Amino acid sequence: QQKLEARMKREKASKLRDFKQYMFGEYISKVNVLKKDRYYDLPLPASSSTIYNPKSKTLGELAMQEAGYHRTRVEGQQLVGEMIPKVYETPTTEAPTGKPTKNIDLLKKGGPGAFYDSNDSYILAVIKVGSIIVGAGAITWIGVPLVCRLSRL
Repeated sequence: QQKLEARMKREKASKLRDFKQYMFGEYISKVNVLKKDRYYDLPLPASSSTIYNPKSKTLGELAMQEAGYHRTRVEGQQLVGEMIPKVYETPTTEAPTGKPTKNIDLLKKGGPGAFYDSNDSYILAVIKVGSIIVGAGAITWIGVPLVCRLSRL
């Protein structure tokens, strides 16, 4: 059993290596995972550091930035797939599904998006929209006849 699993792993690794060679040819590059610099950088005595405080943005600006507006993405050499490997495509947006932005703490404090910090489920969103529709219907049901009566006086 272990021999079979080891053999399958070797075959998959060999297949991925051959597919990378076929797809990328002479442009294959090996990227080191660990930092292996030839010369180590030592900080100068006169150097200093400051805390990075990103400027706050409106909801629209932050959503556009996280959606990748004006960002060019070059796909890497990561292959996915069992039978026919394909190049892994990264998602176009950083924001999770159902939320306008990923980093809500970067929003301006007084802006309209600053009050949005919930992660509503589908059911909760349907309940909210349904309650707005029912409330508008009730106001219309009561308010329209009342305005008609007042206009006759």
